Amino acid sequence: MKKIVLTFILFYQLAATFGQEKKELSIIKNTKNWSKEIIKFPIDWVPEIDAKGFEELLFSPKWSNKKSDEFWSLVMSWNIKSKSKLSKKKIAYYFKSYFDGLMEPNHWAKEFPKPKVTFKRSSKRKLSGNMTFFDGFHTGKVITVNIEVEQYFCKENNNVFIIFRISPKAQNHPIWKNLYQLKLQTNICN
Repeated sequence: MKKIVLTFILFYQLAATFGQEKKELSIIKNTKNWSKEIIKFPIDWVPEIDAKGFEELLFSPKWSNKKSDEFWSLVMSWNIKSKSKLSKKKIAYYFKSYFDGLMEPNHWAKEFPKPKVTFKRSSKRKLSGNMTFFDGFHTGKVITVNIEVEQYFCKENNNVFIIFRISPKAQNHPIWKNLYQLKLQTNICN
């Protein structure tokens, strides 16, 4: 009987230790309950991004519907290890490389133009710009999206958080209100 009790206690302790849920990876407060995807860095189809960490993608409900005002509207955020903020040039290089790899395997065309990314500094921690790229997911056409970028550096743990808000709609369109309502988690540096 003692062996059964000890076995049960050992089993219970192991189950409690290994059965606990891992802390969910999250950068953005998903107050809109948009579809979410997590991808860990490094990503095999983007060898140019030599960072460690993860990205969180939040997709507007109709992001894949080319007739919707939400088409290609999403928030992409990165949590990467870094001892300092990334330069505008490095962010643009990583972002372009990401889409180079993302659009490569598609069923629309074997040859298509590479993405063109333009960013300008709008404040100390913000960039704005656009990207023209071949949409290998939904249309098989070249499209242009507007991008607003925010960067936060956490010196305490050497992490950089980069938030990309993306939509083909102009910044005065109502979809941008929804994009901006998705904000960085509080206490992100802890």
